[in-house]
Amino acid sequence: MERAVNHRIQDYRMMIFGEVVKLAWAGKLKHEADELPEKILKGKHLDERERRIIENHIRISMGLDPLYGIAHHKLGEDVDSAMNQDNIKAPLVSVIEDVCETCQRHWQKERGEEEERCPRDHLDCTEEAHRCIGCGRCIGECPLGAISDKIEFLPVVKLLQEQQAPVYATVAPAYVGQFGEGISPGQIRAALKRLGFTDMVEVAVFADILTVKEAYEFDHMVKTEEDYLITSCCCPVWVGMIQKNYREIAEHISPSVSPMIASGRVLKVLNPTAKVVFIGPCIAKKAEAKIPELEGAIDYVLTFRELKEIFAALEINLETLEEDNREEASFAGRVYGRTGGVSEAVERSVERILKRDVPFHSISFEGTGECKAGLEKLLKGELKANFIEGMGCTGGCVGGPRAVVSIEEGKKAVDAYSQETPMSTPFDNDNVLQLITRLGIKRWEALEDDREESIRGLLGRELKQ
Repeated sequence: MERAVNHRIQDYRMMIFGEVVKLAWAGKLKHEADELPEKILKGKHLDERERRIIENHIRISMGLDPLYGIAHHKLGEDVDSAMNQDNIKAPLVSVIEDVCETCQRHWQKERGEEEERCPRDHLDCTEEAHRCIGCGRCIGECPLGAISDKIEFLPVVKLLQEQQAPVYATVAPAYVGQFGEGISPGQIRAALKRLGFTDMVEVAVFADILTVKEAYEFDHMVKTEEDYLITSCCCPVWVGMIQKNYREIAEHISPSVSPMIASGRVLKVLNPTAKVVFIGPCIAKKAEAKIPELEGAIDYVLTFRELKEIFAALEINLETLEEDNREEASFAGRVYGRTGGVSEAVERSVERILKRDVPFHSISFEGTGECKAGLEKLLKGELKANFIEGMGCTGGCVGGPRAVVSIEEGKKAVDAYSQETPMSTPFDNDNVLQLITRLGIKRWEALEDDREESIRGLLGRELKQ
């Protein structure tokens, strides 16, 4: 029942977003935004609270904060600021207070009664709490849809229509299978180009590069049976959880950025005027793109659900599009889309290039609960592994809160796509070799050397401990 309720809420949210997309794309949003609430409810009479709720859903769809207590403020007045945002401002997760007032938890609290635990209480999204890890669980657990993440599409509309700079769509490895049965990567690329993107680039290519980096990091950091490396590819929930709650082991985290951040950094080195829009299943990626030491790599983040609604709203039928296929990544990069994929990719690469006395032994955790339990065992010395992977969502990225298909369907699609390529590791991938050569990197081993400013600036980060 909870899953069905959540689906209805998300369908409603996407319906509102779809109406915003149509008007924004046609250049009519500023003039027609104030009539949207009635259009959405097909002329039904709205009381004051209902109107505020719908207006605030529209504001979140435009990438803006909800408004409260401002009399006679019209939606049309918000459109210019929404279209001209250089980046979507924090907080990225917003709460529509008028919805909360209809919740039994709210009234139990008002009466001083013992109440059910509210997602806002145990998954606090405020800066002051220092507890939010960006997983998006609070959004899914709110039965009334009062909590939602801002959508970053309106400023992207301006980029795509003005065409003043190349705009690249970088897509997460979990994208295969998300947009309909039989829809190929080439058709998704063609659809994105029809929207006005210069090209679609698979983030799996950059996962290939970071696989090599972590393979060499593993070799340098794991010399004895007691040593271990915690991967930082590619889940910000996992890294954030360790940095905020398990600082005593943070020194074991790989200093590599995620493939998403690497994609933006590399594309902007190759073309300094480029804009990069990441597309994935994850709410946490919206927050990761705005971490101060990572900021600037990715301009905007969209989710699979949002992109599917954009295609529908603009009547782009992927089934009718001609293939625009390109073989970009190896098995190692493609398999990042599901739990255990990073471990498998790094293990294949370690075995390919290194002879070791201490063998590679990995363990993978999925979901915040399992990740926390695994880290507690690590602290107690109860884990027999030297490569430790964590994914904040069950199933890994295919289980992200903004994925379109089920975890099982997503995993099946990722596995099938990974097996289709003859390239087993990044060392088999000529695309990667050509790419790092263009970046001035002459040796595979150099990818691990964060002492080199060029490598650190592209693939490394300073981890707070």
